[in-house]
Amino acid sequence: MPAETPSAVGKADQARRDAASCVALSDVMTIVENADLGVGAGRMEVQEQQGWYELAARVLGRIPSSDDTVVGRGIADLQAIAPGLAAGEGTMREGFDAPAWHDTLATLVGPCEAVDAELVITPFTGG
Repeated sequence: MPAETPSAVGKADQARRDAASCVALSDVMTIVENADLGVGAGRMEVQEQQGWYELAARVLGRIPSSDDTVVGRGIADLQAIAPGLAAGEGTMREGFDAPAWHDTLATLVGPCEAVDAELVITPFTGG
């Protein structure tokens, strides 16, 4: 069996990193969606929603980004759209609801599926 070439190993490592980034992005999307569902159903106040948004922005900020792949560039773009805010600096809603946020997420669907890490939101509030 032939040994893997360095470029094949590098591509496999990149694919694993992209997959991990896509899974982490799904977590961010899940946090935001559940905060929105909680407010929409009257089970959560806007102040609490903002706390969840701040958490989502911190998680997003910890996802590695780079110019090496479409996923890495997309993560960097999302981090610029919804940067974390310190307490009392304003509201996070603008970033997570911005058209640029949704457009960038749409560009990541295919690349995430290509590394077997479909973007998934898991609603768990309510009921």
